[in-house]
Amino acid sequence: MILLNNGFMIDGTGAGSRLADVLVDGTEIRDVGSIAPNADWQVIDCAGLTIAPGFIDIHSHSDKEVLQHLPNKLLQGVTTEVVGNCGFSLFPTHPNPTGRKLTGEIFDGEPPEGMPTAVEYFTAMERKGSLVNVAALTGHSALRVFAMEVREQATPDELREMERALDACLETGSAGLSTGLNCLPGLFGNTAEVTRLCRRVNHHGRIYTTHMRDYKFRVLEAIDEALEIGRRAEVPVQISHMQVVGSKNWAKLEPALEKIEQARQDGVDVAMDAYPYLAGSCAMTQLLPGWAQEGGTAGLLARLEDSVLRERIAKETDDLMANTWDDIVICGVKSNGNKALLGKTVAAIAAQRGHKPAETATNILREEDGQVFMISFNNSEDNLRKVLTHELTSVITDGFVMEGVSHPRTFGTYPKFLGEYVRDKQWLPWGEAIRKTSGLAAQRFHFDKRGTIVKGNFADLVVFDSNRIGTLSDYASPAQDPQGILHVLVNGQFAVRDGQLTGIKAGQPLRG
Repeated sequence: MILLNNGFMIDGTGAGSRLADVLVDGTEIRDVGSIAPNADWQVIDCAGLTIAPGFIDIHSHSDKEVLQHLPNKLLQGVTTEVVGNCGFSLFPTHPNPTGRKLTGEIFDGEPPEGMPTAVEYFTAMERKGSLVNVAALTGHSALRVFAMEVREQATPDELREMERALDACLETGSAGLSTGLNCLPGLFGNTAEVTRLCRRVNHHGRIYTTHMRDYKFRVLEAIDEALEIGRRAEVPVQISHMQVVGSKNWAKLEPALEKIEQARQDGVDVAMDAYPYLAGSCAMTQLLPGWAQEGGTAGLLARLEDSVLRERIAKETDDLMANTWDDIVICGVKSNGNKALLGKTVAAIAAQRGHKPAETATNILREEDGQVFMISFNNSEDNLRKVLTHELTSVITDGFVMEGVSHPRTFGTYPKFLGEYVRDKQWLPWGEAIRKTSGLAAQRFHFDKRGTIVKGNFADLVVFDSNRIGTLSDYASPAQDPQGILHVLVNGQFAVRDGQLTGIKAGQPLRG
């Protein structure tokens, strides 16, 4: 048995800290309170340290990383992740041994062997082991590619195939459905299509998470759509990475939150999540008008080779911008020839090349066969505070490890949130902050016996120094380990001990 002795425990319910011991027996918490040490136990002195539930990242893109045992989440104190967000999941997929690219988005053409349902994903995890516990959503975009590749309108037969594939995934353990309604190809799915799929989610008692159709000029309409889908299909709705993009739209946050609050009062089971950064990251194609992406990557590249269409795409992209080209930083490219662009803004690259920024962006997409990722500075600190401190908001990373320059959230989300916004800026009390990183997330996804420090719960725990917790990870140098996190236990085993990885793969697949 393991005794975490004499620490300041924050239990994940929203309550403040209290001095307590936590006794771990096998995979479970055996007792909490004042516990006399036994000579046969492993006693860990936690004097002056905080004992909290392991952090639960309900919006992650670590679908591949958990199979590769990358430690960036575990070192932050994450013990459970929900992958398959924003419409992108590794299932359902057909075999694609050539790696043919269709969308330019994450997991495009992967996995090469194909995974027709969630069971293949979980089986791979069980075979390889996992550092953390993992639940997996089924991506709407993955369903569309599986049923019809990349076209705009689904036929009745294709809609039935999406329903069949979704049912198969939900029956084999998927946690629910995610959409990316301004991402290719999910952007072609209309409200009726998504509602129809969400009725299957309702049938299986799962959750609907949505990267909404717009976070800019039409963010209020996008929230209306998300809430209407929840009402029609009678499913819980999780609004992903809630924010309003661009200074032209920042005033829309208050009415957006009011819509969410009113819907909840009216009986819609709705909540949201957010990362503690002013910038996001996604494929550059998400800046483009939807019509330009019909036919996927191949269709887009064909249009970009037509000078008239390319000029129209550039103009409409400019018109759709809620922020500036100085706010858009290139963080991922396909070719070695453009590696020098990494870390530079589109505005700076345009000045070097002597072209307009929108023209430069479309040219980079041409050069990179549509495979370009960006970091986009979208938010204001005032709006970030309003969202992070809202009672319905869980804290998430929304991160994945890029081959180029990853967003720092991939390595530092929870240390940044707790160190900068809780300890230093005092945006919210410690008890509420820990609820947002654990108990609230477990409640949303019905992770029974996780997310709180209670006798009989699974022993997913993190021990940190509240005076030191933080991150050096930034946009220029993101891949840096956090500070102040000493121990992480996953299902009762030390995955991190004294700040060092143990190599133990104690994580479990969390089937819905």
